[in-house]
Amino acid sequence: MSTDEISNLAELLPISDGRTWWQAECRGDPEPDRWFPFPSEGYDYATDVCNRCPIVTSCREFASVTGQTGIWGGVKFEQGRIVAA
Repeated sequence: MSTDEISNLAELLPISDGRTWWQAECRGDPEPDRWFPFPSEGYDYATDVCNRCPIVTSCREFASVTGQTGIWGGVKFEQGRIVAA
C-alpha cells in the first residue's frame, strides 16, 4: 500500500496481529495527518480523539515496541519514546 492509498490512521495499525485495532477511535478519521504533526503544530485534535478511544493503552504499547513517531494513544512519540504526554 502506498502512502497515497492510506485514507485513515487505522490503516497504519497492525490489524493482522490479533489485537482489536478495529475499535480504534481514529478509524475512518478524515484527517490522518493530525497524528503526525510538524514540530510547530499542536496535537490537541489527536489527543481529544485518543481520549475517547477504548484501545489507547494498546496503541501506546505498539508505538513504544515498534519505534513509532507521531501521536499514538494520546501521547507524542519520537522513534518509540514518549516526548510529551
